[in-house]
Amino acid sequence: MRWKAAQIGVMPVHLPPVTRREFLRRSLLAGAGFLTATASWAAPRAPDPHTWALMADIHIAAKRTELRRGIVMAWHLEQAISELLAGPRVPAGVIVAGDLALNRGERGDYATLLELLQPLRAEQVSAHLAMGNHDHRENFLTAFPETLVRERPLTPHLVGIVRALRANWFILDSLEQTLATPGLLGAAQLAWLERALDAHQNRPALVVLHHHLSTKQGGALKDTQALLEVLRPRRQVKACIFGHTHVWGIKEDESGIHLINLPPVSYVSHPSHPNGWVQAELERRGMKLQLRCVDPEHPAHQQTVSLRWRKG
Repeated sequence: MRWKAAQIGVMPVHLPPVTRREFLRRSLLAGAGFLTATASWAAPRAPDPHTWALMADIHIAAKRTELRRGIVMAWHLEQAISELLAGPRVPAGVIVAGDLALNRGERGDYATLLELLQPLRAEQVSAHLAMGNHDHRENFLTAFPETLVRERPLTPHLVGIVRALRANWFILDSLEQTLATPGLLGAAQLAWLERALDAHQNRPALVVLHHHLSTKQGGALKDTQALLEVLRPRRQVKACIFGHTHVWGIKEDESGIHLINLPPVSYVSHPSHPNGWVQAELERRGMKLQLRCVDPEHPAHQQTVSLRWRKG
């Protein structure tokens, strides 16, 4: 049995690993064509506890071959999973910052997503999923029954904590209404986050949600200012990670918190922008990010950024 790189706290949206026998059984039952997406069956590799894969805006449709904006979303996710499993370091986990489903968060979207995630789980890589504005909580929970066995600390929201050796990941739920562009955490979730952060001061805190932070843009997180008022004085908070804009970018808040806007795995907002995923390597005093583009010819492919944590 492999050593578990991450400990799961109150994390209802968590897909644990499956055995390879179970993976094969499910694949054959589903008639899935992704058996070759996993790493070598004969010599499984232990996940690197300090390496994580970050994704956002995967927009999976019930139909695997669904074409939107000139791309097939499922193929992009399959490529990303195949690449990260074949890389020099198998990640301890994959975190997806919302917009899991194509548009309305239909049950069939999540059923297909669950199939697409099986190669990860067969390689002992857990998946941690956040809600976005194209998601639907009840449909998600119906398609992902394994999440129901874990305590939900904040109904109806799906929030949780993933504890790693060098950081704690706090996964939030900014879905206010399906198909409504802006997001909202709300007073109850912000209060939960305050308590959770105060109870976990021993490691750097990395906060993940779907909506980007802005007090000026109408499609952003509505309670951006309230969230920042929770994060800024808690010096263990080092980064806030999100998607939603379909634009890759990193900047620093006035308090020193790194604001990381993940690229979409699916379609981009402008042809020149990269789509793909980000490999995050947790270090003792910071984090190294490497952009992995869907198109390896994109000039931003393998772009690497080293972040240093703010003091405190």
